[in-house]
Amino acid sequence: MEMIQNILVYAILGAIQGFSEPIPISSSGHLVIFKSIFEKFGWFFPSTDITFEVLVNTGSLVAIMFYYRKDIIRLLTSFFTYMFNDQKRKQTLPDFRYCMLIIVATIPAAIGGVLFNDYIETAFSNVKLVGCTLLITSIFLMIIHVYGYKGKRKTKNLNLWDALRMGCFQLVALLPGISRSGSTITGGMLGGLEQQAARDFSFFMFMPVSFGAIILKLKDFVASPTLATLWLPYFIAFIVSGVVTYFALHLLFAFLNKRKMNVFSIYCFIMGLCALLVL
Repeated sequence: MEMIQNILVYAILGAIQGFSEPIPISSSGHLVIFKSIFEKFGWFFPSTDITFEVLVNTGSLVAIMFYYRKDIIRLLTSFFTYMFNDQKRKQTLPDFRYCMLIIVATIPAAIGGVLFNDYIETAFSNVKLVGCTLLITSIFLMIIHVYGYKGKRKTKNLNLWDALRMGCFQLVALLPGISRSGSTITGGMLGGLEQQAARDFSFFMFMPVSFGAIILKLKDFVASPTLATLWLPYFIAFIVSGVVTYFALHLLFAFLNKRKMNVFSIYCFIMGLCALLVL
């Protein structure tokens, strides 16, 4: 009976992560909020930490990589072709340049993740902080809704300043409650990128940072005493997270195309107030 309960609860957590990873409402912030809600009402809530988030985050990573699988193959092929085939350097230069911009964009979050890892982990137990950061996310999303669609620059026009600016937004999004997708897309669109160019680069930025987080926490995850008893609920959370992420990605793109990001802004504002005033 306990195993069934664990499976159900972890599946719910996986769904929360999967939906709120691409959707700009902060997956990490929602895990903190739901933990507080469960504890407030005396409901069962498993002992989760940043290691568990890395697990379900991996499910989201797999889903996002599957969505962009053709682009990933093309970019990697072009990157190494440019490096080792002089005759094809000219034709592979745009994709090689795009890869280098992704690397540049991940540097701020990579450095911040290493230097401030302990502070970030502490933030995962502070629901009031999440309330404040969700209000910040709400502001980001409303800025996109009002001002973000004026940009006309396409993917081929991405430059170093775009990469650094979006990378700094991704650094801020290490805090739970700050939506990674919401903040980085904001940084891209306010810099003059059209929404498709900003959103695609945002998710390509997510991939290496997510890989880095997995590597950073892999030792702790393997050594976790709960892994032996909770491997099945963990596995189900991983699968659910990946499946839900894939469909949520399509939903985000639909809202971006329809210019309806204010819906998520209002939601984050309400959740932020609830976290501050109720939880």
